[in-house]
Amino acid sequence: MKIEGEFSAGRIEKRDCFVKVKEGSGKIQIKSKTGELFREHIEGIVSQRMEEIDVIADVEIEENGAVDYVIIARVESALAKATMSDIPDKKMRRGKTAKDRVRRSRLYVPGNNPRFINSVAIYGSDCTILDMEDSVPVEQKQDARYLVKNALKTMDFGKSEIWVRINKEMAREDMNLILYGNPHGICIPKVESKEDVEVIEKILNEINLDCHLMPIIETAKGIKNVEDIANASERIVALAFGAEDYTRDIGGVRKWETLLYPRCRIVVASKSANIQALDTIYPNIEDMEGLIKETKEIIKLGFDGKGAIHPGQIEAIHECFMPSPEEIEEARKIVDAIERARKEDRGVATLNGKMIDLPVENKARRILKLAEMYRS
Repeated sequence: MKIEGEFSAGRIEKRDCFVKVKEGSGKIQIKSKTGELFREHIEGIVSQRMEEIDVIADVEIEENGAVDYVIIARVESALAKATMSDIPDKKMRRGKTAKDRVRRSRLYVPGNNPRFINSVAIYGSDCTILDMEDSVPVEQKQDARYLVKNALKTMDFGKSEIWVRINKEMAREDMNLILYGNPHGICIPKVESKEDVEVIEKILNEINLDCHLMPIIETAKGIKNVEDIANASERIVALAFGAEDYTRDIGGVRKWETLLYPRCRIVVASKSANIQALDTIYPNIEDMEGLIKETKEIIKLGFDGKGAIHPGQIEAIHECFMPSPEEIEEARKIVDAIERARKEDRGVATLNGKMIDLPVENKARRILKLAEMYRS
């Protein structure tokens, strides 16, 4: 690979590093707040990676507490710019998650900020979404791709399901790199038609990436076509709602009544397609009371999860989705009554003088199933 000039990647911020590459003999210069402590280690991992990708260049690194995957990501991104080509890698193995797994919370994490990415495992969100779209400025998109790819390959995300929100207009460029990190799923922003999903599915087939899909409905056109979108691919496990962009698109105000219609459309389309419905984020991270109130209301509508933009919102969301002790006790009584009726070969089960029909049974069993899943 030939170096075509001097290029850089990264930032001089906490847990990050700034890397500059240029044509040269392979000299590696390191400026670090830790002094000589990790100089040899950093030189070793950078030299090894450059040897693997068969490139010779001079590299300057100014690091501020960056861990290994961050340093490698910044070096790779700078080299990609200097060689005008993607840096190849080995695809990691990752087990596939169940279509109906618990997705009460999904935490959006800026895909070009190592300080936030490094700590996501401790927050306990059901889904972690490494965001390469709205939270990443255009000029940092390429740096974000390499950082997300290396984070996927290196980090332990605990029990969280790992998703990447790609850029709709740069889908192929994003997916050509993140495929090496083999995420559990891809979030597709601003989906407005089934064709938007089919484009992404075609790329997935071409690059041989087997993962879930989560279309995000964020426009009036998306709401209009939501039933077609929900059934556009067998890979889809959930529809998510993006209220901020939707409100801007229709020229409305973010109020409960403004969002009730699109929320209902998303729930009905999701349930009829046998997939999950996931609600939008609550934007005011200081208003915990408002978050709890809104979460309880969207649960009544039939949503299976809610987005979060701050770790402090996760516990409150989880508590809202947990069935109450009263609901669990009532569900147990209903299921016990049904089981007794079947053992006694009675065609109808009753509880407190009321007949238990199939919808009541299904709801009771769902409450018990959710309570068991949420405890684990």
